[in-house]
Amino acid sequence: AGVAAGFNAPLSGVFFALEILQQNLPPLTITGSTKSPLSNDRNQPETWQEQVQQDYLSSGTQSITSILLASVLSALVSQVYLGDSLALSVPSYNLKTPLVELPMYLLLGVVSGVVAGSFTALAQTSKGFFDGTIGPPIVKDTMSAIPQYAKPAIGGLLCGLIGLVFPQVLFFGYETLNTLLARTTMPTDMIVVLLAAKTIATAISAGSGLVGGTFAPSLFLGGMTGAAFHNIVESMFIASHESPFELADIQAYALVGSAGVLSALFRAPLTASLLIFELTRDYDVMLPLLASAGVGSVVGDIVEKAFEEERRDRDAVSWGDLADDE
Repeated sequence: AGVAAGFNAPLSGVFFALEILQQNLPPLTITGSTKSPLSNDRNQPETWQEQVQQDYLSSGTQSITSILLASVLSALVSQVYLGDSLALSVPSYNLKTPLVELPMYLLLGVVSGVVAGSFTALAQTSKGFFDGTIGPPIVKDTMSAIPQYAKPAIGGLLCGLIGLVFPQVLFFGYETLNTLLARTTMPTDMIVVLLAAKTIATAISAGSGLVGGTFAPSLFLGGMTGAAFHNIVESMFIASHESPFELADIQAYALVGSAGVLSALFRAPLTASLLIFELTRDYDVMLPLLASAGVGSVVGDIVEKAFEEERRDRDAVSWGDLADDE
């Protein structure tokens, strides 16, 4: 419902629940009594407990119906009160030669997977730092001695310092991303700096225990990744004085990059592709989206394994929107 209302994307809201949330359903602990009230045996156990994994949301008709109704109704209410005012404003753009550029979109998926995997590693490092398990002995002792409730304040202070220098990365980053989508060009060095600053700030936020999540930041990271990729490829074409094909607009690569990083972080290529498709209403973008999202998801897995990361269903940091860290 939240995804459907925030982005006016009811289909994405449904697939978000089916593709992402069901993978993070915690096991249920069932407790029962086995001792007979007429028994005097003291060795007989009074209660028993058993953990069972919850069924997938897609396994029952009632679950799917509830998800569909929640998604549709939230999107309708959002349209009534907010009209066409959406989180992301997607202007018109030109894909030009999507089939010819398909190798570029596949390569962008690889880059998106690397960005997502690197963010996961950085988030884990941040988590270890604030928990006092990573760093020199003096750092470990200091962070272990700090009360748990004070660590989000430290994380907020560090994020605030980053925000003083780079205010574009504060909050969800939609305003900066909308600015990028509204422009025809943006300096590559600025894009890379904002990408790095947002990655560090989000990792600090997640590692320190601040509430913020990673769904919205993943769109920002992907948009910056796609824009930087476009500018680098374009500069290579200009330097070689020969272009094998006409490159699509920077907005197209930013959107495809957003789908790639979102897919790589959450292993949800369908949700990522449908979200961007519903924002653009452009069927021609589906092939680049699916290609980049699919490759990004695979590469994200490979990069995380290279960093010796745990599976994401055990990760309470990188998936801050969904994790239930106890």
